[in-house]
Amino acid sequence: MKKYLLFFIICIALTLNGCALVPSANVNELNIIEAAGFDLPKPEQLKGTVVFPVFRPTGQIEFKVSSASGETIKKVRERLDSQMRYRLMAGQMRVVTFSLDLAKKGFFPIVDTFNRDPAVGNIIQLAIVDGESSDLLSLPQYKNENIALYLYDMLVHNSETGPFPYTDFSTFVYQYFEVGQDPYLPVLKIVDDKIKLNGFATFKRDKLITIIPWKYAFIFKGMKENYKQGLHQFKIDGDYVAIDNIKSKSKYDIKIKKGKPEFTIHMKLNARIQEYTGDKPIVLPKHIKQISKAIERDIEKDAKELISLLQKNNVDPIGFGSKLEAHYREFDEKKWEKQYSSAKIKVKVNLDILHTGIVE
Repeated sequence: MKKYLLFFIICIALTLNGCALVPSANVNELNIIEAAGFDLPKPEQLKGTVVFPVFRPTGQIEFKVSSASGETIKKVRERLDSQMRYRLMAGQMRVVTFSLDLAKKGFFPIVDTFNRDPAVGNIIQLAIVDGESSDLLSLPQYKNENIALYLYDMLVHNSETGPFPYTDFSTFVYQYFEVGQDPYLPVLKIVDDKIKLNGFATFKRDKLITIIPWKYAFIFKGMKENYKQGLHQFKIDGDYVAIDNIKSKSKYDIKIKKGKPEFTIHMKLNARIQEYTGDKPIVLPKHIKQISKAIERDIEKDAKELISLLQKNNVDPIGFGSKLEAHYREFDEKKWEKQYSSAKIKVKVNLDILHTGIVE
């Protein structure tokens, strides 16, 4: 018994001594990065911009923005550190942005560097900036608030309760390596001195191919995932109808005809009308049915336009190839890449209006 007790005491002592070897740091003596942005000022040069809080003795918090350039992330980090009173840490990173020019060249080396850093979480938001990341992160009108948290909340709420499908750091990395699916990211732009979502970027690997207008985000999300919530407006015979999506669900039917795949997407939506600007009441079943059919045709039209745009640019952010691989045992990735741009893809929408809302 004494032998076991002695062994237990030795283990405890070693554990406590081991803890003393772990370096500690005072949070007030660190610059904790909450947002980072990257630009391409020259073909072989990278510009990095970071946002971090500074805690004042008075209790006030100021958010500082600093930039540096270099040929690699390591050199950028080194030059940023040379400007700092305290060393930079990435433990609270929320958002990372990339300029259009950098996205066109490819930025996976940056993503891979973050992926190897245990201090960087997988749920950080990635976004493309239509312009320069340094300009967006340095906007003076956001100086008195945490722009990192602002951007993070903006991106998350537009995917959780808005029209954009969810994406984050780990999702992008997964799509980068996934067979039959291309990555996508939201696009931010400064409009009238405010930050707005301006569309979504589609990629081949990590190289930006094209930007899809924001008007297609609703149908894109509907084809990507089942979801609840989300407000969308339609123009029907000169009048406006706003529906609140209660539930959306998509089912894919895949057939192989003469060696070529054909897709039919069945979208089932349950919604309620939140607003209608027409002068006729929409209380009778026939009126509700007329509006439902008109909205169905409008959604199918947008879906056809979106798919045509994606096929024209040979990008597949919806993941038709991934679904085909799961369905078809003899899937050939190279063959599919040649077939995708001309594949037959149909969308059929079934809208069930459960409630009618405001009548103006």
